[in-house]
Amino acid sequence: MRATFNRFPKALTAVLGLLAALALTLSVTGCGTTADATTTVPGPTQASALKVFNAYVTAQRVAVANHDALLAASLTSSSQYSLVSTQWSIGQAPAAPSYGKPTLYVPKLTTYPQWFMAVAPEHQRGRAAGTYLMVFDKPDAAASWTLDGSVLLSQGSTTLPVAVKNGYATALRTTDTNLLLRPDEVGAIHASVVDEGPSSPAAKVVAAGPLTTGLYSTYAAKAKQARAHGYYYSWELEGTSYPFFALATNDGGAVVMYTMSLNTAASRVKPSKEPIPVPGNLKSVVRATQAPIVRVLDIDSTLQYVAVDPPPAKNGGTAGKLQVIGNSGFPTYVGGK
Repeated sequence: MRATFNRFPKALTAVLGLLAALALTLSVTGCGTTADATTTVPGPTQASALKVFNAYVTAQRVAVANHDALLAASLTSSSQYSLVSTQWSIGQAPAAPSYGKPTLYVPKLTTYPQWFMAVAPEHQRGRAAGTYLMVFDKPDAAASWTLDGSVLLSQGSTTLPVAVKNGYATALRTTDTNLLLRPDEVGAIHASVVDEGPSSPAAKVVAAGPLTTGLYSTYAAKAKQARAHGYYYSWELEGTSYPFFALATNDGGAVVMYTMSLNTAASRVKPSKEPIPVPGNLKSVVRATQAPIVRVLDIDSTLQYVAVDPPPAKNGGTAGKLQVIGNSGFPTYVGGK
């Protein structure tokens, strides 16, 4: 889906001045030439990471207050950009965020990309709305800091077991083999359980729960119900090209943030010229140029996840299982033929 934006300009000098200041804060050390992966550069600290977080929150409030979709999108990147731009393009812009004091997990990085995680409680209209894990990144020296992902943590998983020493966390390579699963394999193993259920071989290393076997049960039930109404229903959770982020935990495991794509399809068992009904809450996502959908309804969702990847078994013991502890996302494409 190609998102479009509507901008509502404001001729307020004070607002323009605030945005200029915010851009400088979000850039932090954005001046100078682009550094490559072998150039040593100063990384974020607890203090500078807090400035980035606060600048993002303030700028997002300005975007919401001024109905400024372009500003809201410019504060994001990767999968978060896809989600935010879709929300604004379909007229479902989020309310201005209100966060409590964040807990910052800042890896000591000396090359680009630079990034860090923040965990903060969110409030909406004076009520607790959950705790979010947010990832901010800066791909090179010329770029600004942007929000790469924002995942709602499950109840009981709002305190991350990230190892912190002298104020810094430890970033792990996505190909790190000193874990039960390499970080870049977490999404594929997770998807196997969602697609195939408890019978999947992957279920041996993935803990059962609402975001794993629970999703399989939900989709399997939808498939059964759909068949009773004359439809085939299918689903597939698969990986994306968006980046993974992994930090070491106290026990030698990792906290991994990653993005997946979910495709669901409802196709008619018998041909018909009657349009397939689109769920009411998804009608705004359908493109204006979409022809009537009479054969198959496709829905693609961009989903962000956080999982705890345990260390491998030691001394002949039994290894733990991958725990998926949070997710966020929604449909970014609805169409068909």
